[in-house]
Amino acid sequence: MQVLTIALFLGIVATASACASMAAPGTTVTTVTTSVTTVSADEESTGILSANERSLIRKTWDQAKKDGDVAPQVLFRFIKAHPEYQKKFSKFADVPQSELLTNGNFLAQAYTILAGLNVVIQSLSSQELLANQLNVLGGAHQPRGVTPAMFEEFGVIVEQVLEAELGNGFSAEARQAWKHGIHALVAGVSKTLKNPEDLADPQTKLTLHQIRDVQRSWENIRSGRNALVSSIFVKLFKETPRVQKHFAKFSSVAVDSLAGHADYEKQVALVADRLDTIISAMDDKLQLLGNINYMKYTHLERGISRDTFEDFGRLLLDVLGASGVSSDDLDSWKGVLAVFVNGVSPKK
Repeated sequence: MQVLTIALFLGIVATASACASMAAPGTTVTTVTTSVTTVSADEESTGILSANERSLIRKTWDQAKKDGDVAPQVLFRFIKAHPEYQKKFSKFADVPQSELLTNGNFLAQAYTILAGLNVVIQSLSSQELLANQLNVLGGAHQPRGVTPAMFEEFGVIVEQVLEAELGNGFSAEARQAWKHGIHALVAGVSKTLKNPEDLADPQTKLTLHQIRDVQRSWENIRSGRNALVSSIFVKLFKETPRVQKHFAKFSSVAVDSLAGHADYEKQVALVADRLDTIISAMDDKLQLLGNINYMKYTHLERGISRDTFEDFGRLLLDVLGASGVSSDDLDSWKGVLAVFVNGVSPKK
């Protein structure tokens, strides 16, 4: 979870004029529109929350926001609970926590959250309006790697602040209404947000989703990996005969006569096992990076071009598709192969 959770409320400030500061972490937003155009909807049929729950949320929020300290407390408690999140706000990234509540940039950020909350709560009776806002919100933060869990975490902080502010006025019924409200918001933004497994590792550039897809589909065909690699070599040598010249021990053997040739079969097994090793270790970052570096330096001295790796990858995808690998898994293979090729033979 990260501080981008805060975007749940920053990005919904009015329908046109609000700008979530997480678009550029730490940017102070000073102009906020807090009114909203009401879209009529049957109070009992919005499909989001019951009329009673909406009423409880509005009532408790109206009471809490009278205290101008509520917004700073929400942001302060969030950062205090997760100190690493503060680094996401460049304007007060290095301000000591003890000084945050008196820092102008921090307070500007906090009141932007307040304004966003106002709009969300005013929109609860309109399923159409709220859904549109959540779609925009999710779409805006999807590229930044925001996950549903981040929004849930921020919702917990809001509940804690409301309880501290309202005391007995924050009844069990009101708490449950807020929980349902946060759940509804998370469900709405989740449609366009990334899950944790869809976030690319900053070093390997791969997502857990890609790794799982590739490893799972490979497991189904790995027993026949030698035949798979051999079919790729044959197609590759026929397409680009000069590639075969890199293999001195069978460079002059006719392509159609390669099957059964001892040195050729040994090379096929070597490549198939190397491929198996790389795929098996993909979820171990150090091993994966080590395997890519090994491939890079061992092939660099042999003068293997980037085009050859790209062609091998293209033919591998063809063979995988013919082997019954799903289109979704093939998309993951494409991403993984692109990372591999870029690692082994970077573009000049």
